[in-house]
Amino acid sequence: MTDNAPRLFPRWRDLLEVRPHDRDHWAALRVGLATAGPLVVLWAIGREDLTMYAVFGAFTSVYGRNFPHLSRLRLQAIAGSALLLSVALGALISLSPHRYGIVIPVAAVWAFGGSLLGDRVRWTPPGPMFQIFGLAGVAGITATPAQVGQGIIAAAASVAWALVIGYAGRLIWRAKEGRLRNPYHTHPPVPPPAHGLWQHAIMLGCGTLIAGAIPGLIGIGHPYWAMVSMIAALSVSGRYNRVLRATHRFVGTIIGLGIGAALLALRPEGIVSIILIIVLQGAIELFVVRNYTIALLLITPLVLMMGELSGHRPLGELIWERGVETLIGAVVAVAIAVAAEARRKAGADAG
Repeated sequence: MTDNAPRLFPRWRDLLEVRPHDRDHWAALRVGLATAGPLVVLWAIGREDLTMYAVFGAFTSVYGRNFPHLSRLRLQAIAGSALLLSVALGALISLSPHRYGIVIPVAAVWAFGGSLLGDRVRWTPPGPMFQIFGLAGVAGITATPAQVGQGIIAAAASVAWALVIGYAGRLIWRAKEGRLRNPYHTHPPVPPPAHGLWQHAIMLGCGTLIAGAIPGLIGIGHPYWAMVSMIAALSVSGRYNRVLRATHRFVGTIIGLGIGAALLALRPEGIVSIILIIVLQGAIELFVVRNYTIALLLITPLVLMMGELSGHRPLGELIWERGVETLIGAVVAVAIAVAAEARRKAGADAG
């Protein structure tokens, strides 16, 4: 499907199409190992209260999945630094009694800056989704100043561990064969023109503000779920692809809520909870590129478990908020995508 297609909304077969397997197991292994290291250590030392900080740091491992090792290390270092800054900023906001009023405008500014940075260096997956997730997710954690400092250290250690895991394949191949065989493409994609970067950043900044404000106005918690859903959709290019991604996001989330409800009904705790997070995080990488709807069946339970980490809430309330906020984010994304395309066509006709 190209962006010149006349229809706006995807067909069911577009949602169900599964792309061929392309070394996805290696990405899944890296992400699983990057997540397992810090989480198992925290469990072993009895500091499971810092798990959420470490998980956000481990998201570093999702970047540059099919890049050669040096290019991957560069991208992961940049994206990981942005993640760490996001966690640190969110942790500082969490100390304020007015954090819920502060985090939405800050997240909008952060989305604008993260979009510019991500588009400039062409990190993959595109967009500042994980950075906003880290900032707003950590901002919602109730913590003391001491826990905040320890959480930032845990996130930094997690980022560092993810960089080691991401680069380890180069060392293994060199030890095994005496040289590096590179099955990946050799250069990242060329960045888009500068004016495209600014337009995309403005779109994501405004969208984040709108998507985050709506749950706040209607009194729903976890406003970052709406912001992240919106960013996930608008981080890809082209009207049709954005609407497709928003639809993937909503359909996969609604189905995934049933899976998440079943898992959380068992009230997993301790090492069982840790293992579930690790397995889900790795398994997501098997499908996130091949079919985003299937990936959401795994992402949704993971996000619900992370929502539990930020404070015990009734299961029904968590599920309701996740579903409603995903719908809000998807609707905002579709509206912005359609408006941006109309503006582009109007400009082209005027020209």
